Amino acid sequence: MTPNLLEYFPNSVTQICNEHGSRYEISKCRCDSWFCSDCCQVKGYNLRTRLIPILETFNSLIMISLTVDPELFPDPKTAYLYTMDNRCISVTTQDLHRWNYLFTRRYFYVVEWQHKTEQAHYHILYDSAYIPWDQLLKSWSKHRPKTAEPPRVNRPLFGTVIFSAPKFANPVHAARYATKYLIKAPEHGFPEWILAMGKDRRVRRYSTSKGFWGTPPKLKSETQKTRNNNKLSYRERISKCGNSIHVFEMNEFLDLETGEIQVKRLWLGQMGIHSSILDRLFDPGNPKRKRRSLLARSLPEAVRILEVASGQKPQWIRRRLVRTGK
Repeated sequence: MTPNLLEYFPNSVTQICNEHGSRYEISKCRCDSWFCSDCCQVKGYNLRTRLIPILETFNSLIMISLTVDPELFPDPKTAYLYTMDNRCISVTTQDLHRWNYLFTRRYFYVVEWQHKTEQAHYHILYDSAYIPWDQLLKSWSKHRPKTAEPPRVNRPLFGTVIFSAPKFANPVHAARYATKYLIKAPEHGFPEWILAMGKDRRVRRYSTSKGFWGTPPKLKSETQKTRNNNKLSYRERISKCGNSIHVFEMNEFLDLETGEIQVKRLWLGQMGIHSSILDRLFDPGNPKRKRRSLLARSLPEAVRILEVASGQKPQWIRRRLVRTGK
């Protein structure tokens, strides 16, 4: 049988035909939420990879932790929204930069919620070598609500400030330290008030200063369009995680210039089969992966394999549109 050749560039890339059929890949359809214990791990490691080269441009690195006094607000949600709406971290950063304690205004922070109090703690990486504790406390205390009662003895004006990790061996160490809060969900889970949000108001597990990534900010129209397509609470999103699977066709190409085999993944569609089917598909690779490979002579045969493995007739939720010539 003569191989079917598909050249992307003249005499350079050639499609490899498998005599046993085509190779397909089945993967879990994720909710892609930072509050999902499964998805946050993948997202966290990807963020760490992206964060390291940015931190390598810092002159020095220091981490501080900021808290908010729970007695100032009726509940943790109100305290968190007050901190976000009043841009407390950004304003404190401006103070520190104006007082010449920062090399630049760039910062990266992650949010950690305490188990018992459900209060948010903010762990911030600054481009700095030294920040006086009293000056940091002075700036953070400025955010005390004007409607609050007079401060009591032995209570902070707004919250506490801590130097949680002032020394790092290198930017990689700093990136790992900061993202350790992101690559897994807390053992006790996230507070219920957070899981109920996400539909009308986002809750961030991390954030950055403006222009931190060196890319232009999204237009408001683009941001609004994204939010309109995601009118679910975090709890609702997580409940749908893994309820379906993605199906890909894996095409291998031989680069004649380098002699390397390249793989191109072509998305074929989304099927209404629970991702637990992955445990019933044999794959000699890493069993912990949320992907499985299978060989089939055609896509209908691959679908029949999934039907046998799942014990149900698969239904397509979405399919790739295939355009055919006249």
